[in-house]
Amino acid sequence: MARHTGKQTKKSEEPGAEDFSKKAIEKAVFLEAIQHPTTLYPAALSLLSAAYMVLVSLDPTSLAVAVGSGFLSLVSWIYHYFIRGEAIAESHVQKLKAKRDLHKERQAGNIEEECKTAGFLEGEKEARELKQAYNQLYTFLKEKLEKHRVMTAGRFLILAEETYFQGLQLLKKALTMFNALKQIDNEKLEEEKKTFKKELKAQENKDDESRQPIIEALQTKIRSHEKRLKLYEERNKGLEQLMAQCEVLEATLDTTYLEVVDLIDNEAFMKRSSVAHNLERAVAAARRVEERLRKRESKTFDADDAYIYEKDN
Repeated sequence: MARHTGKQTKKSEEPGAEDFSKKAIEKAVFLEAIQHPTTLYPAALSLLSAAYMVLVSLDPTSLAVAVGSGFLSLVSWIYHYFIRGEAIAESHVQKLKAKRDLHKERQAGNIEEECKTAGFLEGEKEARELKQAYNQLYTFLKEKLEKHRVMTAGRFLILAEETYFQGLQLLKKALTMFNALKQIDNEKLEEEKKTFKKELKAQENKDDESRQPIIEALQTKIRSHEKRLKLYEERNKGLEQLMAQCEVLEATLDTTYLEVVDLIDNEAFMKRSSVAHNLERAVAAARRVEERLRKRESKTFDADDAYIYEKDN
């Protein structure tokens, strides 16, 4: 039988919202400026000259090379950090966005169509509504970022993406769970369990020791069905939790749009930092729900527990 191993995927290197923060971008500009060849090479030459003077000989030529190279390195850093800083920052942001776009293409897929094909109507509806809520907010924030140069909208944009793709992650998990659950006829299991219990009662009323193997077999079947039904119920509740959390993420995207639609500049966006925190909290809550379900499923299943997954996996 196939078993659910609960293995986790390798952590993605996708840039997160923190990578688009002002502090992170300034750090990237600083590193770019200091690691630029016109900064790095003169600095290295200056250090070598200084080392020569300390270890070998202090002469005017070495001193001139050390001071001149150090000066050139400093001028280069000032030029790249203060004069070209904005261009470097924009280039850095574009690289981060390109990485995120590549990640989106890999992760998104067409979950709505997959749900429709599987007959998962609730998932199909939620996928459609989640996408609509995200696209509405994304379009607005992208316009603020690109046309009106509201750079702080970039952080909101990344948080909106994280919210949307966390929703897709939950929907994919919900679809997997739905496909597994629909293979199980719980009503049939209930009827069979009732039948086994009636047979067990009839056998127990007979005063015949030869009936003991039959009684034990019926007891085993009853326990097996009870475990399967219990697992089915647990997974069904897990599916409900996933869908409820998807709706929370959708509502958060809608609410965020309504709260920022009137904002026009960087200062206004910065004053609405609580809106960004709402997105962060929604994503964090969704991840906690996903983690709880993953831990619940990562236990070692026995043969009866694995039954619910064997057809889907």
